[in-house]
Amino acid sequence: MSLREFITYNPWQKGFSLLFAILIWFTVRQSVESNGGDPVVPEAYSRTFEHLPIRVLTLATDLEQSRVTPGEVTVVLRGRPEVLNRLRPQDVEVYVNLTEAPPSPSDRRPVHVNAPGAQLGSVSPQEVLIERVVPTHKSPRDNP
Repeated sequence: MSLREFITYNPWQKGFSLLFAILIWFTVRQSVESNGGDPVVPEAYSRTFEHLPIRVLTLATDLEQSRVTPGEVTVVLRGRPEVLNRLRPQDVEVYVNLTEAPPSPSDRRPVHVNAPGAQLGSVSPQEVLIERVVPTHKSPRDNP
């Protein structure tokens, strides 16, 4: 097949392919410009949140109190810079779930993290110690 035959063979398909490639190029270029010059899939950025308190999720019928040791964690989140910059520490939910199975008097549980629009990079520590606190009841005679 000569070069002339190669170029003129299936001209409609070749023209459509060229037009489609140009449309894709314009779409990607417009997307990059609308993101302030950031690439379409940016590199992952990270942000560290320190001293986030841990909440304990329990059943409504569970009236016992639990102590979490340590009571705070450090969380590293990854994602787009504009999302991470908008996040406040109170937007990041850190919790230990005790609804699945009640803990023994002293038990280790994994720490869960929810952050809107971001991915979890790491959490330190990954597990915490849960201790059941037995409330002390004072008798009416103890009050002077």
